[in-house]
Amino acid sequence: MTTRTRMHGDARPSALPDPADLPQWTAPPDAFLGVYYIETRENLHQTAEFIALEESAGAWSGGGEPTGRYRRSVARVVDIRELRPGAGYAAIAFPTANLPERGSPFPAVWLYLSAGPLFERPFADVVRLADVLLPEELLRTFRGPRFGVAGTRTVLQVPATALLFGAIVKPGAGLTPDEVAARCTAAALGGVDLIKDDEKMNNPAYCPLLPRVAAVTAALRGVEERTGHRVIYCPHVTGRPDEMLAAARVAVQAGATGLMVNVFAAGLASLQMLSEASDTVVPIYVHSGGRSALAHLQGNGIDVRVFARFVRLLGGDYLDLYALGGYLRSGGPTQVRQVADVLRGPWGSIGSVLPTCSGGLTAETLAPNYDVLGKDVLPMAGSAIFNHPHGPAAGAAALRQAGDQYFRAASGS
Repeated sequence: MTTRTRMHGDARPSALPDPADLPQWTAPPDAFLGVYYIETRENLHQTAEFIALEESAGAWSGGGEPTGRYRRSVARVVDIRELRPGAGYAAIAFPTANLPERGSPFPAVWLYLSAGPLFERPFADVVRLADVLLPEELLRTFRGPRFGVAGTRTVLQVPATALLFGAIVKPGAGLTPDEVAARCTAAALGGVDLIKDDEKMNNPAYCPLLPRVAAVTAALRGVEERTGHRVIYCPHVTGRPDEMLAAARVAVQAGATGLMVNVFAAGLASLQMLSEASDTVVPIYVHSGGRSALAHLQGNGIDVRVFARFVRLLGGDYLDLYALGGYLRSGGPTQVRQVADVLRGPWGSIGSVLPTCSGGLTAETLAPNYDVLGKDVLPMAGSAIFNHPHGPAAGAAALRQAGDQYFRAASGS
């Protein structure tokens, strides 16, 4: 097949298809499906067959006829949906028999889907992992989120229909533990339900993890005693996996009621480690900064829905979706809605993830996010709260007032 080594010069990928055009497939019982969008100047089916071979067992070697075991180990193309000549979707089934006998299957799933090396070889203009589908038996090996949508409201002791709001401590660095605690107190008095560290709060010498957690815990307990309002606090614990787990344990022992981790820095598999630890049973906020490096708007990459699916599979309770109307590339309403469906829709025994939206969110930009996501979302604001002219409590209250007003108008009351 000439596509194995052919270089494509200065060819530019065309605009990617509308996410709504993604075909709907079901994984067979003995394999997990990788759904790829491909653009090639060769035969689309042959290109998909090449991916199936190279991303699974590779070509037979050693002489003689291939064994039956080898043949069963090779992935297979189960369907092709051509959108135009040389461009379309391919569903490729990877045998679950190739997965590890013991331990988490996730790293192997990731390697088969993307590390063949799929994106490094110049055999097509575009290869993009658009979705992943797991058979029921494989899905049951994962626990998924411990809290998610319903569990968060249970922890907070609020009704199932209550609006939720969150705050991101600003500035992201340069604060002492007492300064962080003071900001958390003000935001909590304004009515936020969850507060998290900024991803740039990385436990420096002037603001170590344990003193910060202790100060914030005392502050939020004081607010709860005064007002009855409970708030989840997620300190940032991203680090080398073993160090991250140790930090998470001591943070929870010190009173942290949540945790935050960036899985691009710590690794996706480390999320499963953290979410399944018996001594860190608190909600996990998954920070998604870095995802756009994988899910670029055009060309090769891994679609954000795949990232969202893996976060849910591996036990994240909250995941950033970039706010519509904010300053980040959200992907538009269609993509936001589809990713939210991945996080909240039925998926065997795997619980739901509570989507968050952040990145320039204000009281004025809440409406388009509610239009797409409804009530089961956690709007997160930083500057809109902590730079409010009347102080953080007023900034937090302004968000809640805007949310209440939106749903009163929607109900006609």
